[in-house]
Amino acid sequence: MVAYLVVFGCSLVAGLVLTPLVRWAARRLRVLDLPDGFRKLQERPVPRMGGIAIFVGFFASLWVSSRLHHSVVLPRCFGDGDFSSVFLGAAAVLVIGLWDDARGLGARTKFALLAAVAAGMCVAGHTIETISNPFGRDIVLGYWAVPATLFWFLACMNAMNLIDGLDGLSGGVAVFAAATMFATSALFQNGNIAFSALALAGVGIGFLVFNLPPASIFLGDSGSYLLGFLVAYIGLRGSQKASTVVALLIPIIALGLPVLDTALAILRRWARALPLFTSDGQHIHHKLLGRGLSRWQAVLIMYAACIVLGGFALVLTAARDLSAAGVLLLLAVATVLAVRMVGREEIKLVKNRLIHGLAEKRRATGHRIAGHEATERMRQAETVSALWQTFAAAAERMELDRAVMTMTPPWPLPSRRRSSCTFRWRREAVSFDSGEVSASWSASFPLIAGGTRLGDLEVNKFTNGCPLAPELPEMLQLLSSSLADNISRVRPDAADEQRLRVQAS
Repeated sequence: MVAYLVVFGCSLVAGLVLTPLVRWAARRLRVLDLPDGFRKLQERPVPRMGGIAIFVGFFASLWVSSRLHHSVVLPRCFGDGDFSSVFLGAAAVLVIGLWDDARGLGARTKFALLAAVAAGMCVAGHTIETISNPFGRDIVLGYWAVPATLFWFLACMNAMNLIDGLDGLSGGVAVFAAATMFATSALFQNGNIAFSALALAGVGIGFLVFNLPPASIFLGDSGSYLLGFLVAYIGLRGSQKASTVVALLIPIIALGLPVLDTALAILRRWARALPLFTSDGQHIHHKLLGRGLSRWQAVLIMYAACIVLGGFALVLTAARDLSAAGVLLLLAVATVLAVRMVGREEIKLVKNRLIHGLAEKRRATGHRIAGHEATERMRQAETVSALWQTFAAAAERMELDRAVMTMTPPWPLPSRRRSSCTFRWRREAVSFDSGEVSASWSASFPLIAGGTRLGDLEVNKFTNGCPLAPELPEMLQLLSSSLADNISRVRPDAADEQRLRVQAS
């Protein structure tokens, strides 16, 4: 117990002392977060190099504690000799975040660099080998251990970054997660990992003194990514030393709030066909503010959610088999209710995109069937009029609006003159003179057979600003080629000759 107090005291003092120093340095270096009225809701520029205070305070407090109390052995706090890999990984994440805070990094570049750090942790031996299963045997990942570990580190880092949009929110979530992992590690008698979790909680509380609304310093990307990295590592190592059948779920549940926020953001951007790295102002804290809550009220509500999730995680430490399954079922019900409360818009967007996607898939299939069936029927046609009627039927099924074929047939009239004629088709459901059509797509396809140009096919489709179905140009190219080939094959009937004579005159 004394060792725990030493670690917590050192880390708390480190956070309280280092944070003002870092704030001063950030102001001198002009590394400031500027308000934009969209995602950055503060009223004035705020320093954003908080990651330095977290990094130095975390490692320094453990080093000082190891000198003050014999029970705190620095290497063992990081998994029996893994101190170097954790220190280097955290330092790399800090540098990436500082680079982004000071100079700005592209989202893809930043993601690739963080993925490289996660890969380095895998090389150092920090991998998820098994996943607990409360309903039976543990799931051995085998070759999937490395992808699962990469996903774990990247998910934690990005989740903490995405939720960092309100004063004190990301830091508070990290503190509650670290406190939960400290409690569970202590219950598992995993004292070494408990020291790391307690140090993170202590330095986080020290930082929060200056980060609560109205914040005088922000974590910045350096701090949010670093907190995510440390939480991911502590959760991974703590689960490996635990005996409960749901060990790895404990840090996941403790991070339930940023995990839910990240999941909703991914669904929202996917449903809108936006890149996943696109920023928006529709995270959970933005929705709470949009309902008229103050910043303090929004932060306190989200802290309360973290406390509830931490309680679930602690209950799971004593659960076994069916008891654990019951707790997980209760948590699943609570998650569904939470999603219905804060994720209604995302659910609606996803539902609409799925319905639209299924409708578009059915429409595309119908277009392709119409095109291929028409080419088969054209092979059976004996006159140009029959060919055109077949094309017109396909055009109707493909939801085209107008088509014109200008043709100079390869066979002459009895007067030995070769003449051209025009075939026209228009979908009856559309009025071209009503002024209701705001945008249209048109294309022209040459009718060429045996190296001879027999005419042209022009088509129109009114889109009203909607994107054109990608299969339409492909099917029209197929139909125009079939028209040309079959025009050169058929012979004219009386109707064809009459049309040619009338239009020639």
